Amino acid sequence: MNKLDELVKLMVDSCEEIIWKKKITVYGYQFDYQTIIRPSLSKYWFGEQKIEQWICPKDSESNHCNRPGTKKESMEYITIHDTASSKDSADEYAHARYVINGGGGTSWHYSVGSFSSCHQIPDDEVAYHAGDSLDVRFILTNTGIKGTNLNPLVEIKEGYYYINDQKSSIQAPVVSYEWNKNGDLVYASDGVKQQKKVPQSMKEGVASFQLKTQDINDAGIRIDLKEDGFYYIGPTYYNATYGKIANRGGNLNSIGIETMVNQGSNLMRTWHRCAKLVANLLVSHHLDVTRVKPHHFFSGKNCPQTLRENGLWKYFMDCVNVEYLILKKFSDIKIELVCQNEYIAKDGVFNQDIDINEENIEYQIKLTYKDEIRVIDCSSRIER
Repeated sequence: MNKLDELVKLMVDSCEEIIWKKKITVYGYQFDYQTIIRPSLSKYWFGEQKIEQWICPKDSESNHCNRPGTKKESMEYITIHDTASSKDSADEYAHARYVINGGGGTSWHYSVGSFSSCHQIPDDEVAYHAGDSLDVRFILTNTGIKGTNLNPLVEIKEGYYYINDQKSSIQAPVVSYEWNKNGDLVYASDGVKQQKKVPQSMKEGVASFQLKTQDINDAGIRIDLKEDGFYYIGPTYYNATYGKIANRGGNLNSIGIETMVNQGSNLMRTWHRCAKLVANLLVSHHLDVTRVKPHHFFSGKNCPQTLRENGLWKYFMDCVNVEYLILKKFSDIKIELVCQNEYIAKDGVFNQDIDINEENIEYQIKLTYKDEIRVIDCSSRIER
């Protein structure tokens, strides 16, 4: 199979045979709202990636405290958030301005909406977005367990991590109660103090409860199978605010992306724009798609909530995977959508919240590689 044949197969597999219709709830701290979404014609986005530079001033150059300028020791993850800001004016530009103006002490690298992607913190610098502190370096530790399964079963028993039902040498996080500088008794995980206060009935010292498997965040624990045949585990901790065991490396070792959920925006276009950005970041930083994580992975917070609560995280990751494969293997092939339909924009995204009075959408995908052109005839059925 030659290169064009491979891409034809991938594009056909990526096209939506059925254009489903889903009513979703969008979650925001101002208010929640409901809207109707449909998938795009393809999991590949035909739009142009637009990145605008809104670089935040360093703390040393301003009176802010959200860009220390600290360089990452390693690049481990891409972290996906949503802003939980549902007001119609809360777009990517408003959030970029917010970070530039200090961000209330928070920061992230990109704000992505349906119009653009705004770049605020250089990729190689630390930002304050994941809630997993800045106090623990990211180091993978040998668990002492060998295996062959790339996705092993991880459990907690007797205070230790078990991998594929074998006891590792790694203790699960230990929770303690410690005094902070304000004289408050707060939760701590492995000695790192948190903001959440301990009930007044508790006393300083190690907590009486042990963490269990069900306390692990639902995005899992970082486990790598190395060439020596051993499983290695990333640093973990207990987040008292959300009651979950989570992973370190969000603030210190990841690129944070905030996706917009503002009312009136095209959410599907935002997610496609983000997926294409993520693929570009994965390739440029030599990461694979397993390194794309929801904010939940680092704190236990239900974020990005709109994607997670509406069962759309897998769809988003499918889009990331298609963008990644095409960028890695077929970046020298021009891909164009040919579609003359009033319901669909030139990037393959449906206009949001509209009724479609057609049973099928006919379109073509044009591939150009050197002097050769392939045209793929496609059809998608509209679900009523």
